[in-house]
Amino acid sequence: MANITTAGLNNLKDAAKKKYGNLLPDELLNIYVASFVESGNDEQQAIQAVRTSNAYQTYYPGNLNPDGITTKYNEAEYTQVVDGYSRKFEAIGINPDIILTNDRKKQLIENVVSPDELGTRVNTVYTNILTGIPAVKEFYQRNFARTLTDEEIIASAIDPKIGQQLLAGTIAARDVVSQNVVRAQIGGQALLSGTNISIEAVEALRQQGIDPQAARQAFNQVQNIQQQALAQGRDIPDVQDIVEGLQLGDVQDFQAVSNILRQQVAGSSAQAGARTTQTGAVTGIIEQ
Repeated sequence: MANITTAGLNNLKDAAKKKYGNLLPDELLNIYVASFVESGNDEQQAIQAVRTSNAYQTYYPGNLNPDGITTKYNEAEYTQVVDGYSRKFEAIGINPDIILTNDRKKQLIENVVSPDELGTRVNTVYTNILTGIPAVKEFYQRNFARTLTDEEIIASAIDPKIGQQLLAGTIAARDVVSQNVVRAQIGGQALLSGTNISIEAVEALRQQGIDPQAARQAFNQVQNIQQQALAQGRDIPDVQDIVEGLQLGDVQDFQAVSNILRQQVAGSSAQAGARTTQTGAVTGIIEQ
């Protein structure tokens, strides 16, 4: 590739993303830039180099027509269609990442299945399977000693391979559930415990891998811990810090919460050789 400045490289990439979609990955952008420069600034040849590359099939499976030249959608449109597919699965509580494999995207795109058509198909399976869920749960419990969630059963009905992977343990139950549902479950547990939590804090906890049950255990202690911190003259930890300390193993947060709980259990901050401030915070000893 001819010499090109960093600024020039970035400008070419920005122009390509503006025309073909902001989510165009760097691997394809680099192919575009190399071809654009080597072809004497031929934009059509550059995008053709992208679309006929092996890497293109990884990011846009099924989009190239049989002629190997034209595409069913431009890259921005393709992304919108696949996002539409994702929303149809999320609407029934299923994690789209586990259903929308590259093979399935390829099949849907090659057959020009619209998101609405896919949604109709998914809802048909969803509606049909709902009435049979109790029996299916009983069958799995009897034959595999495994209790499946509604989401696992529905996902298995849509894709039998998922059921096999669940039983084999190659995917976990929590991988099946839509992350929007997980966010709602975590936030719901906070509300049930009378705890206020922001959506940003919920998302941070979700990304760290907390499940709704573990979150509830911590949420149930939040108000008590915060009240005790206030009574002891300490900084009041926020909800996220408490949950991270109690359930996610954050050392600093765990230490802070442990100090509060230990002082509460003792009933007084006065320990051997320790003296207490008027606000209740411990001085004279080093808290471990």
